Amino acid sequence: MKMKKIFFLSIPFLLFLLLPFINLIFVVPYSTLINALTKEETMTAFGLSFFTAAICSVLAFLLCTPFAYLLSSLKKKNEFLEILIDLPNVLPPIITGVLLLLLYGRMGFLGRYLSKIGFEIPFTTSAVVVAQLFVSMGYYLKVSYTSFLAVDRQLKEEGYILGLDELGLLFKVYLPVCKKGIVIGILGTFSRALGEFGATVVFAGNVYGRTQTVSLYIYKLYAQNQDEVYCVSFIMIAISYLLLYITKKLLNNVDY
Repeated sequence: MKMKKIFFLSIPFLLFLLLPFINLIFVVPYSTLINALTKEETMTAFGLSFFTAAICSVLAFLLCTPFAYLLSSLKKKNEFLEILIDLPNVLPPIITGVLLLLLYGRMGFLGRYLSKIGFEIPFTTSAVVVAQLFVSMGYYLKVSYTSFLAVDRQLKEEGYILGLDELGLLFKVYLPVCKKGIVIGILGTFSRALGEFGATVVFAGNVYGRTQTVSLYIYKLYAQNQDEVYCVSFIMIAISYLLLYITKKLLNNVDY
């Protein structure tokens, strides 16, 4: 009886969460779904999104894994670093785009020197990757950091006995033991990068074939063709659900 009362109290939340998805299912024009998704513009946007999100995920692994290991090895928690890691997640995405422009723009601190050697990042495909990486790497860091913290300290001591240094421990002990956690972090980073919009539109623009990801493509379509917006949104939700499903399955079988 008590659970029934709690269930009824939970109905407003369930309705609030599910109604937008249920409503979309009924308004999607399924007769034009295939045509909308096989358009050259749509396929180009999806291709660019998957390409840049994949590069972003690889870069997150390469750049963040050593730092996650370092953070997990500290004897005392460093609150400043932990808050700094989470900061991109709570900043308004547009502000993130402004920060990146200030740094990498033609007159920015680094951008002015890059321009002199003929290398410009803003409003290029590279800018899409940089924006995606900046807003999504925090997720990978948190997951990998948590995975490394869970490793039995005895394994580290045994590694020292075998003559491994810190780099050897990372590659020969921590990464193999935490492989599922690392994969979860990569998938989460990929999902977050795939849906990035705010920082990308400010820092990379919305140029067809070069910076127009699926999110920016939907933004463009919104004022032109509502039916196509529903179709592309439906597929993006399906892809996001699939990625989350795989991540949850892996998370339920983590053995570290």
